[in-house]
Amino acid sequence: MSTQHTNQSSIEQLHRDVAAFAEDMRSPAPNAIRSAVVPFSIGAALALATFIVVVVVIRLI
Repeated sequence: MSTQHTNQSSIEQLHRDVAAFAEDMRSPAPNAIRSAVVPFSIGAALALATFIVVVVVIRLI
């Protein structure tokens, strides 16, 4: 009887853990979005700055 109660509580705990994990995975963390956008933004800013420098140098020549 004790083993059956222990198994039942273990199964219930497992169900709670899986439900909590599923809830966590349902919504992406804001840090994941930020880590994808920041490198792109830095690259875009660098490309724009390079383009501006090239245009200024061409106009001066």
